[in-house]
Amino acid sequence: MARTVERTVERVVVGVDGSAGSVAALRQGAQEAARHGAALCPVLAWSPPGGEAADALQPAPADVRAYWEAQARRALTKTCERALGAAPFRLRVAPRIVRAEPGPALVASARHDTDMLVLGAGSHGLWHRFLHGSVSRHCLRHARGPVLVVHPDEADVKDARGAARPPRRHPPVVVPVGPTDTWNRPTGPERDS
Repeated sequence: MARTVERTVERVVVGVDGSAGSVAALRQGAQEAARHGAALCPVLAWSPPGGEAADALQPAPADVRAYWEAQARRALTKTCERALGAAPFRLRVAPRIVRAEPGPALVASARHDTDMLVLGAGSHGLWHRFLHGSVSRHCLRHARGPVLVVHPDEADVKDARGAARPPRRHPPVVVPVGPTDTWNRPTGPERDS
């Protein structure tokens, strides 16, 4: 029998990128933060257009870097307002922008066992995932605490014309980390050779 380890959640870190999935993740993260009496920490990770390697070869001027950072800050603020309403928030909210790839930045932000990581389900297309990898998959592999993956609801999913598309109906998925996972090795005749 697997032993369940109860952990106190002190911070709920939410990956934000402005997509419908991240709005849904932030709403769910706010509910989790309220339920646990935890701080809500929306995190938007950004990289220069062309990536860090291109910026290392030909560094952007300081005013351009400041513009990129301001854009990231606006996107984070807009997503927080869309998901939580206008400030002031009723929760302890500590939004943060980080210049880094999203997967590693979110894992580093939720580095304690008492941190819960909340992510929106894959809102980017196959080409984006091919070039940048799956943020959810990276976080599920490397996070120290529980990870919650949330699918957007109908109100959050809009196409370019503003018309609502029907969402995929999936409940949030919580993946616990730690000694609760067990696997019994087969013995006897049913065992594969």
